[in-house]
Amino acid sequence: IFIATSAIRPRADVAYCIHALGRRLTKTHNWTIATWKDVAAVVYAAKWLNGWECMFMVALKTLIVIHRALREGDPTFREELLNFSQRARILQLSNFKDDSSPIAWDCSAWVRTYALFLEERLECFRILKYDIEAERLPRPDQGQDKGYSRTRELDSEELLTQLPALQQLLHRLIGCRPEGAAIGNYVIQYALALVLKESFKIYCAINDGIINLVDKFFEMPRHEAVNALDVYKRAGQQANSLSDFYEVCKGLELARNFQFPVLREPPQSFLATMEEYIREAPRVVSVPTEP
Repeated sequence: IFIATSAIRPRADVAYCIHALGRRLTKTHNWTIATWKDVAAVVYAAKWLNGWECMFMVALKTLIVIHRALREGDPTFREELLNFSQRARILQLSNFKDDSSPIAWDCSAWVRTYALFLEERLECFRILKYDIEAERLPRPDQGQDKGYSRTRELDSEELLTQLPALQQLLHRLIGCRPEGAAIGNYVIQYALALVLKESFKIYCAINDGIINLVDKFFEMPRHEAVNALDVYKRAGQQANSLSDFYEVCKGLELARNFQFPVLREPPQSFLATMEEYIREAPRVVSVPTEP
């Protein structure tokens, strides 16, 4: 699949692969309608699984293929997937459910949240114009622990565009916290490991962006400062939610060798100062120019 969706292949081949993946997802909006051919293929690949799990894997494995192609494949795949998703929401799995058993219900719920995360990942790329996961942090300067994300160098306008997009992506990522029977499913844990790896750079980009935002805050006009304050408040809320998400993941086998970042919640004491500035911040008023 990586070869078939690489830059050396005609765009029609890449589009065909994406269409085929989308068709597979369409067939598995409800895993109870998967064909026997699908079941046989999955059973051959995973004989240790029970029958109901094999049905579930058809949808989940398709999402994993899409996720890995986004992470590890050629950018051509991402570009064509973005174009395709504007015509048809390939990752729209809101109707994917199976309430035949508590196990099936828990697993199908996780598939829906995983698809939402992948869909938001595409939307974030459309806004940022670069893939946050593919970003290579510059080498740290002397005396620094790490390099900075590019959000550390953005101007105010770019910050107030990119930070909300990154925060919405992190919101979808935190939503991938498995519950009930989904926690013990090995294939879900495999997909969750991919999601967990992406959280590190997303958090780093948001954290660096917040530092940049604070540096610029007291020079912003009022309308920008109001938006910046909302971003700042949400960063504190998400730090707590991400911490809870990490605590769940740390108890799973998938995270045994992961190095989790140290989460730093933006100081709440700073909010009063920011709110006071907004009350006195200059307003931008457009004055018509005379010919």
